[in-house]
Amino acid sequence: MLEYFCDTCHRRKRDGQNWILGLAAESMGVQTDRREITILPAWTDARAVHPLAVHFCCERCREKYTNWLFSYQIAS
Repeated sequence: MLEYFCDTCHRRKRDGQNWILGLAAESMGVQTDRREITILPAWTDARAVHPLAVHFCCERCREKYTNWLFSYQIAS
């Protein structure tokens, strides 16, 4: 059995809870760096195990993570 934890507050997901699932990525190019996060319309276990998946227990945690993701500099 897999356990999922919020990527912001580290709370454990319990069965039946509605969580937010997204995919986050970062790429470093020669000219530009790019970050993106896609919030998926629904939680699916198949997508939740994706290597780029990010898990959020609530909208507040999703917002905190998004603000953090877009505020730090990519190391060059």
